[in-house]
Parts: sequence; structure tokens; C-alpha cells
Amino acid sequence: MTQPLTPQFLVIGAARSGTTALYQHLVEHPGLFLTTPKEPHYFALAGTTPAFTGPGDRQTINRLAVTDADAYRALYRSARPDQVRGEASVSTMYYPQAVTRVREEAPGARLICMLRDPADRAFSAYGFMRTRGWEPCETFEEALADEERRIDAGWHHIWHYTAMGRYGEQLRHVLDVFPRDQVLVLRYEDMVDDVAAVLRRVHTFLGVPELPPSVAPDPHRSGEPRIRFLSRVVSTHHPLKKVVSPLVPVRLRRRLRRTIVQHNIVRSSYGDATRRQLVEGFRGDVELLEQLTGLDLPAWRSPERTTGRA
Repeated sequence: MTQPLTPQFLVIGAARSGTTALYQHLVEHPGLFLTTPKEPHYFALAGTTPAFTGPGDRQTINRLAVTDADAYRALYRSARPDQVRGEASVSTMYYPQAVTRVREEAPGARLICMLRDPADRAFSAYGFMRTRGWEPCETFEEALADEERRIDAGWHHIWHYTAMGRYGEQLRHVLDVFPRDQVLVLRYEDMVDDVAAVLRRVHTFLGVPELPPSVAPDPHRSGEPRIRFLSRVVSTHHPLKKVVSPLVPVRLRRRLRRTIVQHNIVRSSYGDATRRQLVEGFRGDVELLEQLTGLDLPAWRSPERTTGRA
């Protein structure tokens, strides 16, 4: 009897930490197969009918999440037998039940965690939602003050700007469930500084031949849009895309999107006082993360660091 297809590796987080760029690099490797969509959110939401209530949640996660087991396994149907199968739902590390479900359904899966300075990550998530026109708060500080209410009201995880950055708590649960040798922890900064070196580590971890970077990734830039309508078209599942996409090759679409985003999105930063507040709030969790991983993260604990960008 044929065994159901399950993932052999998962990029489990964190959101706004370079997972889209990593996914786009890994898709190009002939020995790997990654699902479309990048984030099925199956392990976090399996068996549910997503009904998140935040702005844009209905058009995005509520509509796109794959929560049926058969439908999820069907995502891997076109993988070749010699390919290593995987996906990249950043919700998997955040929701405790997701990691437990991975252990039950794919116990041999290898897990990749890409982590970013949690204060910078929080601001990047805010800018990501501003870019899409869904973040109602004009300032990052207002959005931070509203986070607890949003969580209580059922807004989905991308809105949990500080809660999603508590990697120590999340990774402690991951390592309670999975052996350490099945978990690879990477830093966003390393991906920015030397993407080839990071990819070598990932390829070795997944047991596939090392290949140098072959694409210019098209990650989700965040910030304040000059023209909001244009930003919504480019950065969301806008109906105009259904008209244009069949007429334009994928690589050309990526180049056009990259050009539009570079000219339309104004990068911004957050203030020193906000940084100090966030760093202090994350301090204990960052120390826990260092204990769990052996990483040395002084920049993440420094309130004097140059303020981050989205």
C-alpha cells in the first residue's frame, strides 16, 4: 500500500526573517520540491475552518490555508521520488500544536528556523502590513499598544508583532518535541551577509548537493507606499493579477514587481525609545534562545544598535 506523501523538511519560521528569500532559493534546487503555496499553514490549522478577523485575513490566510489532510498531501503529488519534499509555513514554529502535529505525522522531518532580531522583526511585520494597506495604525507604537486587543479579537499571527518574536519560548517547545539534530537554526543577518554560506548549510542539512545561489530573490519588502493602490495590486492577491499573470512570464513578473516595489515603497525605521522598550521586553527570551542554541546575540540585546528598517 502506498504511503501518503508527507514533508521531509519544513521551514518553520520566523515570519519577516528571510523565509521567503530562502524558499525562493530552495525552489531552484533540482533535488528539492517545495509546495505551492509557500505557506499552507496545515500543521497550525489542520481540521479547522480559519476565521481570523483582522484586516485582510479573510482574503489571505482564511482563504489560502490548506487545512484538510488529503488536500495537504496532494500538494506533494508532483514531487519526483528523488526529490526531498518540504514547505515553509512560518506559523509552524509559533503555534505549539503545530510542532506536535508535525511530530505525529512526519516524525523524520528536518526543521529549519530562520530568526531575526525580534525588535527589527516586529517593525518589519508592521511595515509589511502597512505596505498592503491593512495596518490601520499610523505609527508602530500605536500598533504595539493594540497588539493584545488584536490577539484577543482573533487577528491572525502576522499581527502578533512582539509575540511572534519570542523565539526562545517557541524553540524550547520545538526541542522538547524534536531531537536537536533535526533542527537547524539560522540567523537572518547571516543570510544577508553571505547567502551562499547559508545555503551550503541548508543543503548539507537536507542531504542534497550544494549549489550556489542562482536567483535574485523577490522577498516581500515593507514600508510606506507612495501610491497605495499600486502597492495593493503588487503586494496582495489583487484581481488584476489574474488578468496579467497568464500573459507575462514568471521571471519578467518578478523583475517588474521588484522594480515597482523599489520605487513605490519608502523604507522607514523606528525610534530609539521604542527600540529600548522592545529590547528590554525581549531580553529574557533572547537569553533563553542563546542558552538553547549556543548562539551569541549581543546585537539583539543592545538598545544602542542602529535602529532597524522594515
